[in-house]
Amino acid sequence: MLTRIEIDGFKTFENLAVDLAPFVVILGSNAAGKSNLFDAIQLLSNLATQDVSEAIKDMRGEPMELFRRTPKGQATRMSFAVEVLVDPSVRDPWGSEVNLGHTRMRYEVVLELREVRPGIPRVLVASENARPILRMEDSWARALRPTRAFRSKHLKYSRKKPLLTTERTSAGSAIFNVHQDGKAGRTRPASAAEATVLYSITNAEFPHLFALREEMRNWRLLQLDPALLRRPAPATAPDLLTPDGSNLAAVLARIKLETASETRPTGALADITAELNALIPGVNGLDASLDQTRGEYRAELTMRDGLPFSSRVVSDGTLRVLALLTLLHDPRHRGLVCFEEPENGVHPARLKQLVHGLRDMVTRPERFEETDVAPLNQLLLNSHSPVVLSALVGPTLQSRGDPVLFADTSSVVDPERGEVRRHTRLRPVMRESQGRLAESEDDAPLPVSHFEVEKLLQTTLAEG
Repeated sequence: MLTRIEIDGFKTFENLAVDLAPFVVILGSNAAGKSNLFDAIQLLSNLATQDVSEAIKDMRGEPMELFRRTPKGQATRMSFAVEVLVDPSVRDPWGSEVNLGHTRMRYEVVLELREVRPGIPRVLVASENARPILRMEDSWARALRPTRAFRSKHLKYSRKKPLLTTERTSAGSAIFNVHQDGKAGRTRPASAAEATVLYSITNAEFPHLFALREEMRNWRLLQLDPALLRRPAPATAPDLLTPDGSNLAAVLARIKLETASETRPTGALADITAELNALIPGVNGLDASLDQTRGEYRAELTMRDGLPFSSRVVSDGTLRVLALLTLLHDPRHRGLVCFEEPENGVHPARLKQLVHGLRDMVTRPERFEETDVAPLNQLLLNSHSPVVLSALVGPTLQSRGDPVLFADTSSVVDPERGEVRRHTRLRPVMRESQGRLAESEDDAPLPVSHFEVEKLLQTTLAEG
């Protein structure tokens, strides 16, 4: 679970720091920087499993465009820091499972644009650090007021020494130090690092760093393509939902196979059907199977008249909601999901219900019970819909509990450099509950005013 992110020098961000809860909604107009936040999260996830050149290749924009531009020119460094809560046990691809003694960690990485040869720039890793977050400094955990069961299972604080550091030598070069974690540590030169150290931790030899890598690997940015959602999935398709949703039918078939019983022949597909029907009345059934003749998976929806319809003729909005519900009901799903504009294709009258339903499908530390066995799940939504906002605030125009952030741009006047810079900021809507995430910190942005909340809500009436 991603609990805090700090960004500087990436796209429109300058010294951004924001704490995150299991369910967060980010609201803002187009070009406010909402998608840039998701891009930063995707880049960090990529860096955990790919070298730098591959990690930035799939980003929106050219590599040079990822670095912040100001009136005085382009930045050559971008830095990120994340604080995470990892699952208390981790299993590597070879079946080794390790129970962790520490589950709260902070990871920092700096990327630098360097000219490796005249006229040939390259993005390299300049610095990388990881350390445990100590119990006494864990304000995030205290603010969420977790149950005793959640604290016992998920909040572990046995380690005090760093996991990974970057050391500067007297000659000015850098060395990455992977510190002992059950086995001897290691060092690596960092003068021209084309990948993160985290990328190289592929097994449980260093269990805490491997758990950190797995946490970041599971961060998902869904960019669902209705045209691909409609198509049957080949028999060789991956069985975890891809970001574009092109293998939806294969995932549904696998979930059915893994969860079916005599009393529930379609398994968890029945739960997906029920939630889909609550949002899109008339959906009475959902099934998926392998067409042996064609060698492809197909999905069908059954409507209230009993007639089945293949995914090829289902509306874009229905398919997007179906894909999101499929992911959240997948027993193999864990980690963070970033989802853009849930309002697309959903009737405003049903949108509030969708938001409330999604809130109940993430891990809730304050409601966690001894019998809960599901892995940690988290959901970040971005939207420009006032209806989404109305589902999250009460009569006092304060958030009912889950964080609501407004994204916009503001100006920074820098007299030393003689420039005015625009940057993205994220400001919290005031919360009714006492447990607040970073709203009282000295460097936190001022909360969103009641006037701004009311102004956005009023657009709902104007549209009507």
